[in-house]
Amino acid sequence: MENTKNKEREAKAKKYDKLHNWLFLVDLAITVILLGGIMIGGTNGLSFKLQHFIEKYTGTNQWFVTAGYVAGLLIIYMVIMLPYSWWKGFYLEHKYELSNQTFLNWIWDEIKSLGLNLLLGIIVFEIFYALIRGTGAAWWVWAACAWIALQVILGMLFPVLILPLFYKTGPLDRPDLQEKLEKLAQRAGVNVLGMFRLDMSEKTKKANAMMAGLGKTKRILLGDTLLDKFTDGEVVSVLAHEFGHFYHKHIWKLMVIASVLAFGGMWLADKIMHITTSALNIGGHQITDIATLPLLLFALTLFGLITMPITNIISRYFERQADLYALKSTNDVESFITAMERLADQNLANKEPHPVIEFLMHSHPSISKRVKFAKKFELMMDV
Repeated sequence: MENTKNKEREAKAKKYDKLHNWLFLVDLAITVILLGGIMIGGTNGLSFKLQHFIEKYTGTNQWFVTAGYVAGLLIIYMVIMLPYSWWKGFYLEHKYELSNQTFLNWIWDEIKSLGLNLLLGIIVFEIFYALIRGTGAAWWVWAACAWIALQVILGMLFPVLILPLFYKTGPLDRPDLQEKLEKLAQRAGVNVLGMFRLDMSEKTKKANAMMAGLGKTKRILLGDTLLDKFTDGEVVSVLAHEFGHFYHKHIWKLMVIASVLAFGGMWLADKIMHITTSALNIGGHQITDIATLPLLLFALTLFGLITMPITNIISRYFERQADLYALKSTNDVESFITAMERLADQNLANKEPHPVIEFLMHSHPSISKRVKFAKKFELMMDV
């Protein structure tokens, strides 16, 4: 009976994974169609019409025009995408029994996401277009620098300002577990401000734990869906993996990689924006117009798509290093394996995705590979 239930769960996970692989392509197609559609017609297209509409009410002050355009574009995008977002983010999650979220709570999260995206979007693109206007041909170098700085700032603010907008946090209130985690953190050289329980069960059945923040905002966050379903040994294994990332300095290495990619992405954006504006008879000088924002977004999307397999290869390598650290630091292979299997079951993860899909799209090794790796480690320890 139990074996039949497991097989049904695994079949459901494969179906869920296959659906999300197709949805990735749908998301990409929608992005390309919308960004391309709004630019068709050049200066007579929807993008420039939106800019001119904003200018009627704000005048020609570039700061006001940029803010108005970004706000208008985001609001229009959200309204157009709302039915699809509901189907993907609410309906499907309930259909596959992964969500506890009410419809009103989901709507409230969408409103908060829109507000946050408006704030961040206006800040980011005000900076980018000020650099395009003020630094000439070298704008993309300065924009990459600004993007790197913003990522560091957001990394620091995420656990203290952004995450609490969507999830309640509280003290861990598990003294025995906290003591084990503190010893593990000390061994890895991790200095954190505190350990917190993250109220995820109000919205999802999925389990998660993370080490979030940078510098003085660094903290450990444990989902109640993890704490209430996993043994102490399994929780320790999951956090040991997170500490492994810190031990191997993966965060800083990823920041270096992201910095290199930022320069590459902005360079490509500069080339595509100039080539496309010329092809659309917009004129190279009008790259400074906020109406060219869809071209910038298209270029960054294209660059992200091209580099995704490379970044995923690096990410999977880092994940294997973190797994090895977790196994060595806890010396508890059994808890690691049961934690992986429980995560797969609770999060409805496909344990054995198609090799091509895993290579192209997965930032983590498959659960089956991680379990095999742990068993191999156990055999080596027994020799």
